Amino acid sequence: MKLPAHKKMLSAAAAASVLLLTAACGSSDEPTSETSTSSAPEAGDASGDDTSADDGAATYKDGDYEASAGYSNPGGESEVKVEVTLAANKITEVTVTPLAENGTSKQYQEKFAGGISDEVVGKSLDELDVSKVAGSSLTSSGFNAAIDDIKADAQA
Repeated sequence: MKLPAHKKMLSAAAAASVLLLTAACGSSDEPTSETSTSSAPEAGDASGDDTSADDGAATYKDGDYEASAGYSNPGGESEVKVEVTLAANKITEVTVTPLAENGTSKQYQEKFAGGISDEVVGKSLDELDVSKVAGSSLTSSGFNAAIDDIKADAQA
């Protein structure tokens, strides 16, 4: 009988449930709606040149891009700003700016922002599907939505 393994599995499930409920908890008097903004490379910027595709992946223009996106959490709605630099279809730099207004959400966004670079630098936009970074699992949905906007903006 595998009772010890069953107890471990139940404990892990309970812990995951508690973490999910407390992740980005907090309250906001006014919910924010999802917003998206993005910018293409500046005119005359040589980094806006087209690059070739890697193994059938989409081709993206080199340059600096940014987008903001909202996501839901137990405390309401939060927003995160994402900035990436693309070169040769790869992310060479990423910055996530926490825009949450409540303390707990902002704390999780700051943890996410501190660990995201290790997860995405050196990868193509098409490889990205971030789910959890530095203990923050909900911020990733805002990050992924912003990356989707950046993909659309950076298409060659």
